[in-house]
Amino acid sequence: MSRWILQMDHIKLLCGLVMSSLYLGAVSAQVSVSGALGGSVDFNLYIPIPANRVITWRTDRGAIYIARILNNNAPTYNPSYASRSQLFRNGTLRLEKITIADKKNYAVTVENQDTFSIQTVDYQLSVFPPLSPPVLRSVTSSPFVNGTDVTLQCDVGGQNVNSYTFYRDGQRIICSDHVICRGRFLDFTPISESDSGSYTCTIQNPVSANTSDPRSLTVYVPVSNVAVTSNVSGLVWPGLDSVSLRCSARGTNICYSWSLKGAPISGGGRYTLTDNNSKLIISPVSTTDNGPFICMAKNIINSQNSNDVKLNLAAPVSAVALTSNTSAVLWAGQDSVSLYCSAQGSAITFSWRLNGEPVSPNPPYYITQGDSPPSSTLTISPVSKNDIGLFTCKVTNRANSITSNGANLNINWFPDGYISCTAQNINQVVKLGCSWPRGKPAANVTMIFGGVQDTSSNEVYRNVSSSGNIHGRSLTCNGDQLGRSSICTITFEPPMIPDYKINAITPAFVGGAVNLTVDLQAGVRPRATTMSTQALPATFSWYQENSSSPIQTGGKFRVDSTPYASTLNIDKLTESESGQFKCVAGNLIGRTAFLFNVKESQSGGSSSGLGGGAITCIVIGVLIGAALMGAIVFFIVKKCKTPEAAYEYRNSQPSHIYET
Repeated sequence: MSRWILQMDHIKLLCGLVMSSLYLGAVSAQVSVSGALGGSVDFNLYIPIPANRVITWRTDRGAIYIARILNNNAPTYNPSYASRSQLFRNGTLRLEKITIADKKNYAVTVENQDTFSIQTVDYQLSVFPPLSPPVLRSVTSSPFVNGTDVTLQCDVGGQNVNSYTFYRDGQRIICSDHVICRGRFLDFTPISESDSGSYTCTIQNPVSANTSDPRSLTVYVPVSNVAVTSNVSGLVWPGLDSVSLRCSARGTNICYSWSLKGAPISGGGRYTLTDNNSKLIISPVSTTDNGPFICMAKNIINSQNSNDVKLNLAAPVSAVALTSNTSAVLWAGQDSVSLYCSAQGSAITFSWRLNGEPVSPNPPYYITQGDSPPSSTLTISPVSKNDIGLFTCKVTNRANSITSNGANLNINWFPDGYISCTAQNINQVVKLGCSWPRGKPAANVTMIFGGVQDTSSNEVYRNVSSSGNIHGRSLTCNGDQLGRSSICTITFEPPMIPDYKINAITPAFVGGAVNLTVDLQAGVRPRATTMSTQALPATFSWYQENSSSPIQTGGKFRVDSTPYASTLNIDKLTESESGQFKCVAGNLIGRTAFLFNVKESQSGGSSSGLGGGAITCIVIGVLIGAALMGAIVFFIVKKCKTPEAAYEYRNSQPSHIYET
């Protein structure tokens, strides 16, 4: 330590004194020297030394002699200093094992034996004990809050210190407007968050220096701006989804904690806490997580709660109900109905089914949706037979699906078309029938024949003998369904076509087409009403003039027949085909021949047939005249006292009787 005890300003002073002595001879000055207690110190001589000289060191001027050296001879010592002093040839005196008693003034004289001049330099020795480490303390009570004034003190415990230096994180602190260096004090006016760090202070005196232990200084910012964010913004499905909640806040050294409905969340199970508890993971979400969730941010300054956070929990499907806007009877093809399906739940969809099969939104089905509350309406306009069965509504979302109660529509419908009268000859038995089926409820059907009345649902059948007297009688069928009625009648007589012209001749164009038609229903009441008169079903055969073989379909001929009508189509008529054609129609009563006279025409077009284009037929039976028919009827009545006898009589006669 003695090598740097002499300060630079002392050295400069001695140099000035030495230079002055070259001219003045004697030098009188005082040099300050510092030494460490128990150490050694060198009193350096900085004046010119003559070759022939005597150097003497004393305490104070003229006081106790310490050591002397003559020219280059060995030095001599005062016995009291001999053990702890050493005088060098250059005049430097080293004093060892310094004590507090050594703190005094010293002087050296240099005698030039050639010129008998004397130079004197005075020294003042200061003795300092070595410095022990200081302690860095806070004058201001902690915690240190951002924006407040804080003072640190470098406590040296009474030691003699020349300077104080403060460091933060190993870097010397540069004093500024808000950081003031005031001796052993360091003032922050005010302190800020950026001033946090590890602080030390170093003390120094002329003989030693020492540094305090580091002190960690944390500047706390109060907790503020606490907020919670979620990684999910939409619906959260309990049992299916997971959610991550993150808590953020402004402040220093923040600790986080969570609560749900006021109860603390400690983690474990479905809850996981990470990132210093600032992140809460819920996996999977439960219906019990309906909130509110609250995050509390806390440090040693204060604490603050976040806003309430509620998860947008999706609800499963529930409370599914199906109702109808009517319980009355609906008539197919006429009435409409609306079925209303309501439910509770989130993001639900509706689907309709009839007897387990999906109902598509195509007419007559119309499906609409409602949002508040969630609902779906199925309108059927109009209802039909196909709507018989169980309607259900299925409500679905991600969580579950529920099928509603079933709804059955009370649908009625009319029977198909109109009531039908039938008579079928099977092995000498005529099967009479009245039929008006496929209605709901079933129609009441009544058969009236021969004074006998039979009633049943949908249809009635009765067998009568074909050998009995049924000629001229009528079969009447009455149908009734909830006040809606239909009537048909069949008169048992040979095939006939009333109200036609007699002896009419229809021209036909050679090379053209001819259509000859017999329609047994022509002239009777149409079937498109609730009342109709029907002819007995018949079979038809077509003959060309002077031919006994029926015309068959083939070549230019085509025969099209139904139980009530027949048409002969002749393609590309020639002269040889002009003349008479005959259609023989037969039923269970008898047969009738219908004649057609086709006459070639040179200028005519296609011939027109009976009613709607057919060739006019001449009913040969009509030629007999009304008088002959009256006579025949009178004769029959005479012969047959009962209707049954008349029927048998008719059937016992040759078929040509009914042909003319």
